Amino acid sequence: MKRFLFLAGMLLPFLQLYSQTAQAPLGIGQPVPSVPLAPLINFSGKQTNLTSFKGKLLILDFWTTNCSSCIASLPKLDSLQKQFGNIQIISVTRENTATVRKFFHRRPNLPAVPILAEDTLLQRLFPHAAIPHVVWIDTAGIISAITYSEYLTPENILAAIAGRFERLPIKQDNIIYDYKAAFLKPALPLADKAPLYYSTITGYAPGLVMMSGIHKDSTAGTVRRYATNWSVVDLYLMAYGKLINFPRNRVMLEVAAPVKYRHTPKDGYFYDWQHLYGHCYELRCPLATSKEQLQRYMVMDLNRYLNINGRLEKRQVSCLLLKAASLRAIPASKGGVPEIKTGSDGSLIYTRNTTIAALLYHLNNMVGIPPIVDKTGISSNIDLSLNMHYGDLPALRKALLANGFVLEEQVQEIELLVITENSAS
Repeated sequence: MKRFLFLAGMLLPFLQLYSQTAQAPLGIGQPVPSVPLAPLINFSGKQTNLTSFKGKLLILDFWTTNCSSCIASLPKLDSLQKQFGNIQIISVTRENTATVRKFFHRRPNLPAVPILAEDTLLQRLFPHAAIPHVVWIDTAGIISAITYSEYLTPENILAAIAGRFERLPIKQDNIIYDYKAAFLKPALPLADKAPLYYSTITGYAPGLVMMSGIHKDSTAGTVRRYATNWSVVDLYLMAYGKLINFPRNRVMLEVAAPVKYRHTPKDGYFYDWQHLYGHCYELRCPLATSKEQLQRYMVMDLNRYLNINGRLEKRQVSCLLLKAASLRAIPASKGGVPEIKTGSDGSLIYTRNTTIAALLYHLNNMVGIPPIVDKTGISSNIDLSLNMHYGDLPALRKALLANGFVLEEQVQEIELLVITENSAS
């Protein structure tokens, strides 16, 4: 009997470990299991287990050190932790401890938020394809929400603490979707080989992350251009090869309802907007089709399918010239990791050790701000305190003047993406 008890005692830790590693993914309304949290970095609390945080709202933020949007949200996580105190936010990564410590060592301006490194168990309990990925666990240890990062706001945290947490949209990632596979499957056996040419546009596809690319299939002899869950504006910029560097304030929407074509902070949560107005596009052509031909076909498809006219056009428009009013008043950079701090509402708070070009890239992607052209002649990095809301031009003028800059109006010819709607007939 003693021998049996001894063997059972020896097996118990392995049985517990097996039960954790074999744990099925968890969903809303389920209790969290007893899972060890180690190694924890930047954390001085006594809790070492997922269940030991009962009595507090626990928020898990999944991230990696090479995810730019994740890194940008770290100051927000730190701010929320300090604002509410009796909650616990932990950033979770599968990366090793050395990588995480090196990351923060090279970025001393980033807040030292609690990090769970080398994680594998929570990744299996809360599987996802896109990050940030946020899991909300209430004071009773029950999963109350699984969301995108944009829902991590003071208002939603207050509601969760007060017990009046409304059901937020669940972040659904289609983990097994193969982005190399065609959207459409032939319903009839028309030929032994896949179609050489077709194109299609659909609405929002649940579970798919925003992704785009060109996939060549030498076996089938085809090339495929695809994009999932993008705005109409972004699809046009993609078609023209200008998705990354084209300033969004150079998009002219001569349409009845601009909200259908692009999202701005005043339109609410991006995820909610995307459900209504996101589009998927696919074009399949013979392998010899050039990139330029693919772009031209995509523009033609968008115009035809959506019954609109999107084109690049040069126009004379009112621009703002950024000039140095007082070189003495312009704050030179104190060094450190380059950073542009923004708020969850799209506001611009400050810049640290950044170039004028980096500042203007951010400002020129604000809808409501006229195109800004650099006429400062300054090549060195600067530090600026701005504290302006998204698209607030008067506040921008005031903040720039306090930092030694002025904005002067001037009409210039610039390239715009213009979208107009065709008549119903």
